Amino acid sequence: MSKSTAALVRAGGRAVDVVDFEAAVVDFFVDTAEVIGLPKSVAAIYGIVFAAPAPLSFAEISERLHLSKGSVSQGLKVLREIGALKEVSASVDRSERFAPDLELRALVTGFLRAKVQPHLKEGGGRLQALRAKAEKVDSLPLEHCRALRGRMDKLAAWHRKGRSVIPLITKFFG
Repeated sequence: MSKSTAALVRAGGRAVDVVDFEAAVVDFFVDTAEVIGLPKSVAAIYGIVFAAPAPLSFAEISERLHLSKGSVSQGLKVLREIGALKEVSASVDRSERFAPDLELRALVTGFLRAKVQPHLKEGGGRLQALRAKAEKVDSLPLEHCRALRGRMDKLAAWHRKGRSVIPLITKFFG
């Protein structure tokens, strides 16, 4: 467990073994989030909720993690958008509580739908703009200009493949 990840979890008077377990779970999700480009705070929130045997409220999440209330709020928003957390109502105090969605299908399809598909959709316009800029590069030798245009063709191919594979992945996990 990294020292910086362990520092994310607050003891708050809870048993040492519970805090150690939570810190290990948070560390696991922070490491995983790095691979897919999610912020450490989002991963820490998911980790602390995942490690809790019962749903947690906003206040409980804030008490257990060394994150600002704004980071917790933003992280919860992201996790709800991608379907990683379920909102669970509490009958006793009526506070909004959060539990992890444990279905891999929901996590993968939610992430693809909320983060990857919009990026790919926006990417088409950005690629066109890049191609237009590459077409205007005239000050380089002709072979360099051709190389740049070839790279733009490659980017466009990657984009097409990405757009075609996302529905397949979503269907596979669906």
